[in-house]
Amino acid sequence: MQRISVAHLQPGMVVAKNVFSAQGQLLLSQGTILTKRYIDRLPLLGITSIYIANPYTDDLEVPETIREETRQQAIATVQQSFAKFRLGRRLDLNALETAAQAIVDEILQNRAALIHLTDIRTYDDYTFGHSVNVSILSVFTGLSLGYARGQLEELALGGMLHDLGKIAIPPAILNKPGKLSAEEMAIMQQHAATGFEILRKQNPEIPLLAAHIAFQHHERLDGSGYPRGLKGDEIHPYARIAAIADVYDALTSDRPYRRAMPPHEAYEILLVFHNKHFDGAMLDQFLRRIACYPVGSFVQLNSGEVAVVIHVPPDLPLRPTVRLLTDREGRALPQPYEVDLTKELSAFICKVLAEDEIIALGNRLSVQDLSQALNY
Repeated sequence: MQRISVAHLQPGMVVAKNVFSAQGQLLLSQGTILTKRYIDRLPLLGITSIYIANPYTDDLEVPETIREETRQQAIATVQQSFAKFRLGRRLDLNALETAAQAIVDEILQNRAALIHLTDIRTYDDYTFGHSVNVSILSVFTGLSLGYARGQLEELALGGMLHDLGKIAIPPAILNKPGKLSAEEMAIMQQHAATGFEILRKQNPEIPLLAAHIAFQHHERLDGSGYPRGLKGDEIHPYARIAAIADVYDALTSDRPYRRAMPPHEAYEILLVFHNKHFDGAMLDQFLRRIACYPVGSFVQLNSGEVAVVIHVPPDLPLRPTVRLLTDREGRALPQPYEVDLTKELSAFICKVLAEDEIIALGNRLSVQDLSQALNY
């Protein structure tokens, strides 16, 4: 299967994985043949991308970070909690804690997993999906740092609530497609303090540490962050973790003003701020968990050959095992073969193919060559 954005879907493509709405409703089942009507409806329902069948990758299983049901429930819980607050009601701490515990349970059952970000990127409703993603990313990082279960649950809860203060930000600013003005940026930056105030004054039953994540997740190690310009150990460790998760997820998400970055580019950007914006030890543990080249990614090697990633080793995520699909001239190989980049040290990935390049690749290679290449 291959994850494709809605903009690149074409009638006749086959759905490879069930598609759910943000409320958990099944929209398209596996095996559905896409029509123009289906494709046109997806963005209206907040769906930005789906998995489709792809002969290059049909035998590959994209590892799930957490089960779809758990992610759906967490997103729904955050969405409902924010909606209740808008109606003047308290946040439902029990529901939030249950969702946090479910996230921690699944991550503890899969301790060695790498995060293949494509499997936690689903909906166009950025606020709720982003909150759950930050929660998941933070828990994985805390686990790598040796945190106990109780600490992981605090991280999960704080991640889900870290952007609560954005409910007070005008939508015109939140969703502005261009650069914010200085005045708009000042308003946007109020969300950290606003979130803290909501959690401490109006929902005092929410743990203080979760409130600190909301308050401090935009602080930076070198003092360049906001709202208080804290430095180093003045920033709570949970907030330092959430800061990394927040930026990474933001970089790898579609936003009104830019397209999502692929994981390997976001990885490189975070490295630039090692021990500057971000705690170096925490960033190291975070990056160890990221699959820069997720299973199913189409890549070009330094030799010019095109390949698909079939396995990512947990200890060396930058050196995956790939299946070569074409030769150096771009012709389909009669017999594809696998190359372990942890052993073939002269070979390395120099490019990740974009969606339009993947589609062009499929169009360029004949059906006969493609069938021969994959039936081995």
